[in-house]
Amino acid sequence: MPRPANAVPASRWAAHPAAPTASTRADGTPRVSPGVYLLTREASPQFATPITVRVIRERTDLVTYHGWTWVEVYQLDARGQATDRREVYVRPDGMRAARTPSAERRAPVRRNAGTSR
Repeated sequence: MPRPANAVPASRWAAHPAAPTASTRADGTPRVSPGVYLLTREASPQFATPITVRVIRERTDLVTYHGWTWVEVYQLDARGQATDRREVYVRPDGMRAARTPSAERRAPVRRNAGTSR
């Protein structure tokens, strides 16, 4: 059957992207929730040497490119202690959830203070 000249193109009725949810921004970029993450080159080219961070919050007040976001983090050392507070520009898709580095504590060494030889 021939289509009339004023027919609406089929693409007009194509499915639109899903409405943003609490876990995505309006452009479809995933939101970053607080937690511990490993940042590698997948998150941003600046992380040629991977770092472990604890996310404080996502900066939703800053306008960014599609698929990128600003995040406030504490950079963690090998023991899981915060060494620096930073704002990093990352791709949430490239952030990998990680366990908190173990803060291994040794048992205190007991010395016999009362004995003298």
